[in-house]
Amino acid sequence: MTSRMICAYCSYIPIIAGLSLTLPSTLRAATPAPPNAAAQGAKPTPTPAHSAPSAGTSAIVVDDSGVQTLLGLPVQTSKGENVGRVVDVVVDRGGALLAAIVDFGGFLGVGSRKIAVDWRMLHFPKTDGMGKLVADLPFNHLRDAPVYKPGEPIVIMGAPAPPAAPAPKPSPSPATTPVPSPTKP
Repeated sequence: MTSRMICAYCSYIPIIAGLSLTLPSTLRAATPAPPNAAAQGAKPTPTPAHSAPSAGTSAIVVDDSGVQTLLGLPVQTSKGENVGRVVDVVVDRGGALLAAIVDFGGFLGVGSRKIAVDWRMLHFPKTDGMGKLVADLPFNHLRDAPVYKPGEPIVIMGAPAPPAAPAPKPSPSPATTPVPSPTKP
């Protein structure tokens, strides 16, 4: 009998127990010793693919009560209408969060589509903790949003319109430039 487990990293890929996986050398931290080697005093052989962090590497420890991961969070409108779940995020080159990709509508993945919602239009509710996001956009705007497709230009719903380009200054035409009248000698 085969038992099924869910992948701890992505929670979507089922893993069948007993299936052996070969990891690339860059993902292996150490080569495990054979089971009978522990009795002989053998130690695992480290793989040279990863080096220890330098002494100057900084780190921060955060308390789980004040932070939240985004992927998988449900999204609702300010009226409490269910929109979908966050399945991805869009960032710029500087790492600033621009939009959340929301799997909109559908049931169990059937009839759903992905839309991009401006991050500034999303917030955590003031009273319900950080277990969901609230979109400050009407449901019908989200329903009519264009589909997000990786590799294509992204239409981000709720993003402010880019500033209008200044109108070009008209150049004086020869017909409108005053021509000096000839003077008599």
